[in-house]
Amino acid sequence: MTTPTDRSIVITRAFDAPRALVFDAWTKPDLLMRWYGADGWRLVECEIDLRPGGRWRYYSIGPGGQGMGSSGVYREVVPGERLVTTEVFDEQSYPGEALNTIEFTEDTMVTITLRYDSRAIRDIQLRYPMERGITQAFRRLDRVLMNWTLEVVVVPVSDVDRAKEFYAGTLGFKVDHDTDTGTGTRFVQLTPPGSGCSIVIGQGTGNTMAPGSLQGLQLVVNDLHAARAELVGRGMELGEVQVFGAEGPRAAQEGDDLNNVGFLFFSDPDGNGWAIQQITSRP
Repeated sequence: MTTPTDRSIVITRAFDAPRALVFDAWTKPDLLMRWYGADGWRLVECEIDLRPGGRWRYYSIGPGGQGMGSSGVYREVVPGERLVTTEVFDEQSYPGEALNTIEFTEDTMVTITLRYDSRAIRDIQLRYPMERGITQAFRRLDRVLMNWTLEVVVVPVSDVDRAKEFYAGTLGFKVDHDTDTGTGTRFVQLTPPGSGCSIVIGQGTGNTMAPGSLQGLQLVVNDLHAARAELVGRGMELGEVQVFGAEGPRAAQEGDDLNNVGFLFFSDPDGNGWAIQQITSRP
């Protein structure tokens, strides 16, 4: 927190999360109510009309049941990049309103500039434990923004080389590494094209699943017919595309919208079961 001019306070903070998500945390009530406020305070009312000229209002409850309300008007809204709002508290110790500018950069640095009508008003704000409260709120925001990603699924196989040839040679998975420790343990990690999650096959890994016992693994593509043609061209034997609707599964017909409801099914050489689903858009 710095005071670059006699009428302003500037706060900067980096967050380990996508810029769009951090922007959402500032503009969506369900997210704001999970982090906004110092320790011991909780946001119980949050109204946001996110547009130039739209109003916002927060009301928080703190220790001993004391309340604090604030509100303002959005002067500028650039989705994912910039917010400019006025701010006034229900019961505040200075006249007028503040002008708050919040900027979100691509490296997920957030810069908040609080501008007041005079140096005297700015100095009144500095007498409050503002920095401590903001630091506590941002620590809570860190927890809200924490990413949980699925990294690896272990697939039980009986013949590592045969399985590697199937997943890499036939399916086209990328071989991230093939590590043999020389002590009877081997790890092969493979990743489907464009996927953030990989599979691991190997031996001596401590996996107690029987080869072929894993079912329900699922891949997603944006064009199921094109994916089927690609795999058939690589020598895979595949059934026809299936559509799952209210009437149950049926063979896909020309002109069907396969988004979310189109599937292909196959198994690897050990019998581990896979599905391929078409998703071209999500709700």
